[in-house]
Amino acid sequence: MINRLHSLFHRPERGWDPISAEYASGYAEEQWRNISGALIDELEQRIGGLANKRILDLGAGPGQYSVAFARRGAQVTWHDVSRAYQKITSKHAADAGITLNYSLGYLDEAETLIAHPFDLVFTRLAWYYCMNDRAFAELLYSLVRPGGAAYIDTNTPAFENIRAFRHFVYFLNDHFGWKIGHPHPPHGRIATLLHRYAIDFMILDYSSRLNDRIFFVKSKVIGA
Repeated sequence: MINRLHSLFHRPERGWDPISAEYASGYAEEQWRNISGALIDELEQRIGGLANKRILDLGAGPGQYSVAFARRGAQVTWHDVSRAYQKITSKHAADAGITLNYSLGYLDEAETLIAHPFDLVFTRLAWYYCMNDRAFAELLYSLVRPGGAAYIDTNTPAFENIRAFRHFVYFLNDHFGWKIGHPHPPHGRIATLLHRYAIDFMILDYSSRLNDRIFFVKSKVIGA
């Protein structure tokens, strides 16, 4: 509720941006420098190539993966709440000679894209910005076309040095699913939520206690 009220009064289309231009520039430089080509190769293999695939980069930030997917022939939609990141992404896309689709808004506002679901929904280190884990899992699943796939990489609470009031914030999220600000989801929660839906198979990578990494393929026949 608190996060939803915040989103009503802080609108990116009216010029609000949670990220300063200075921070965005420094963060973007780091992220572009550390992009994982191995991850892109792995996803390309898992979904049978990237060429002509429709991909949603959800919580795309400075767009390093959006541009990388598009360079391999994918039709990519960048979705994020920050115009500062959109400007950075646009420059990189122009330099690479590729075209992206842009969708500006909070993570949960990607629901506007449901009418045309994607071959791959990719969300990396952005999940915790959603307003409710259960509702966002449903939204993400809906954004994947039948037979399509999703890749999720999210930090867990172990990533953060939780202090003082943050313990209360995490308690509310862990036990009731109520979010104040942006606590990381408890380890294993996202996979548990996704198992409510029709999925052909799921790969879980829990090799680091700091991250949950999930890849799944949505069933071609929903309800079968």
